[in-house]
Amino acid sequence: MISNTKISQVVFWISVVIIFIGFMENINELRYNLMIPLIAIGWVLHFTYSDHKIDSHSTKSFILLSGIVALIALPSLLKIYPHAHNLIRYTYYSFVVGLIVKLFSVYSTFVFLKGDINKLERMLKYVIILNLSMFFLQFIVVFGTGYYIDPLKAITGEPSRYGAQIVLPVIGQIYRCTGFYEEPSTYSGFIAVLLACKLYLNPKVDKIVILCAISIILSFSVAAIGYGSIIILYFLLKSKGSYLKYIIFLLSPLAVAIIAGIAIERLNSLGGDAQDIRANLNAMVFAQQLPILIFGNGALGIMPAAADVMNTTGAVFRLGIASFNDNGMWLFFIIKFGFFGLAVIGSYLFVKTKTLLNRIMFFVILLTKLSFLYFGFIFYIFLIFNNKVVLDNDNKNIDND
Repeated sequence: MISNTKISQVVFWISVVIIFIGFMENINELRYNLMIPLIAIGWVLHFTYSDHKIDSHSTKSFILLSGIVALIALPSLLKIYPHAHNLIRYTYYSFVVGLIVKLFSVYSTFVFLKGDINKLERMLKYVIILNLSMFFLQFIVVFGTGYYIDPLKAITGEPSRYGAQIVLPVIGQIYRCTGFYEEPSTYSGFIAVLLACKLYLNPKVDKIVILCAISIILSFSVAAIGYGSIIILYFLLKSKGSYLKYIIFLLSPLAVAIIAGIAIERLNSLGGDAQDIRANLNAMVFAQQLPILIFGNGALGIMPAAADVMNTTGAVFRLGIASFNDNGMWLFFIIKFGFFGLAVIGSYLFVKTKTLLNRIMFFVILLTKLSFLYFGFIFYIFLIFNNKVVLDNDNKNIDND
């Protein structure tokens, strides 16, 4: 007879794998081929070997969020102006069911772990460790030998975009590691989300948290260098005085100079086109009519000027614009739900997160190139909607080791 303790351990590791795979946005449908059997096994074990209890609080959160998902897409379905349904292949069913499946996957892990904050935080820690391990392994190997370990290519056949076309004096060729993702900006965005979730449950700034922030900067994504620096600066300002802190401050001008040099070289290597298409995206969004700017195009809509291309080839670069989330999640919110939608979600999360650290992390997430439709952001929303923030004195939670 297998003990309940051993079954709990198995269910815990199943939860770790579910969330780890769920965050791997670039493996597309393969995620669900792997996750669905694991979720099914988790439920069987939960009902067979546990006390059969289902976390009622998490269940209420799942039902309420599912209802919200169904409601926010209704104006598009009914074509209530300014919301539209001009994405022909993107139906109400696909939007609602797609998000509810992601919500159910997240909800399942909360049930498996019985809503235990310590277990949830430990689960996130292991997911982060898996991601950090691959990133730093890639970093050490590629800068040491020039060979890039590409797990995404092994899984999907599509190579990661780790090349930077940058050569610096002394350092030499610069590579931009991607972890399990396609691009460095995607890696840094999802690490930022995982970091935000971990800090929401436990505000202690330990070695894993510091390594997360460092890896974000070392991805050498231009945007990530910016928001990674914000995170590191906060940690330094809140940490207690120590010799290590003073040494870091003394060396910071050199570090800033090197990182800024890499960022500038990266921008130069992209040429004018990359900056132009981002500027053109902003121009297209803010050229829309005022009601659309205020309330957005809706869950099933997009800017009218881009609708035809999206319904045919989907190649928005032919319009001279970047992908809709390339300028940050904040702009994608405006495209879909306008300034009003951004204000609503921003106000809710500002109030719910309570502390400066958590609010900074939400601001950072808005700067990432992630979509709010991604599994990672759904996890973040469910966590905050379902759980109260863990409050503690920030100064007591800085790890000075």
